[in-house]
Amino acid sequence: MNFGRATKRADVSGTAAPVDAVTTRVLELCLSPAKGGLELYVLRVARHLAASKVVAFTVVAPGSELEERLGAESLPYRLLRVRFRWFPLTAARRLAGWIDTEAIDALHIHWARDLHLAVLARAMACRPVRIVYTRQMAITRPKHDWYHRMLYRRVDLMIAITKRLQEEARRFLPLAPEKVRVLYHGVAAPSRPCDCASLRRDLNIPAGRFVVALFGRIEPAKGQHVLVDAVARLVSRGADVHAVLYGHPMAPCHLRDLETQIARLGVNDRVTYAGYHHNPQEIMGCFDCVVLTTYNETFGLVLIEAMRAGTAVIGTNAGGVPEIIEHEKTGLLVPPGDPAALADAIERLVSDRELRDRLAAAGKRSADERFDEDQHFARLTELLKEIAR
Repeated sequence: MNFGRATKRADVSGTAAPVDAVTTRVLELCLSPAKGGLELYVLRVARHLAASKVVAFTVVAPGSELEERLGAESLPYRLLRVRFRWFPLTAARRLAGWIDTEAIDALHIHWARDLHLAVLARAMACRPVRIVYTRQMAITRPKHDWYHRMLYRRVDLMIAITKRLQEEARRFLPLAPEKVRVLYHGVAAPSRPCDCASLRRDLNIPAGRFVVALFGRIEPAKGQHVLVDAVARLVSRGADVHAVLYGHPMAPCHLRDLETQIARLGVNDRVTYAGYHHNPQEIMGCFDCVVLTTYNETFGLVLIEAMRAGTAVIGTNAGGVPEIIEHEKTGLLVPPGDPAALADAIERLVSDRELRDRLAAAGKRSADERFDEDQHFARLTELLKEIAR
């Protein structure tokens, strides 16, 4: 089986610093074609490493959101196309060549499907290279078969983004416990104020209406339909509320189902789909509340972004979300898939301005202290340098 070559552009799209100018060189690898939190995190890592003494470039898939974003910011990247993922000899050989010629010390991967490629490239490279795997998705079943033992034996460090995920990795993966460390994601404080009045006018939302926003890929697991149901319940009670949904439609059929649900419930004028937004945090402060309705969110980065923007948050009591929100103190937690509970939580914030302000202020203090981006990347850089040594 064969693999496609990277395009010619991939060979020239980034210029690395001289090898002797730095002590650690990192290659970021993420061939995911999606538009979501994982991919946005890779972009932020690339941005940070490019500005630090850890010189790096990022290997991405042609035509991906990451290619577009990295190019727009003039960050160094290269393109790699994979056609037959189960036996990626050509792609692995090309990746191994970059490891050797660029004197790469650490190969940092983010997408589970890239692990096989990374392990093969490591075996082909002449230069010894460490594999660091930042795991952002839940692990739901044991992986102790010969194939996964072969893969994970070559992982030098797994970074889990929550304590729960660390526990899952230690329970389900063939990794020594000391190889799995926790590093919470961090986010930057909002960089600039948004013209909220203009935003609401663009969304055709009347002044004074309570507005709830949800940011996430449009797919059933993200639970947008739960928020639509909750809004319908609130409208039937006479609450003046509006929901705005942001996200890339990973499942177009689900977007059509949402449109059908909105029409069936008669809330066309109370729910707006606003498409994909490149920088959600810059507008989060314009909403009265940001909710996360995912059935089992591994972490919940959008909640931290909203908290740092000073907006009250509601999240599902599942996955890593309880590690972010302390119920009744920094936000509200509701059972996943329960529109009645979500409606009740939103109604509390609608009717009790003092509660909403208190949760927003406490949430901001907590997020500023625990999930600061500079602290996160300082620790990530330490880990990369440590494992490279």
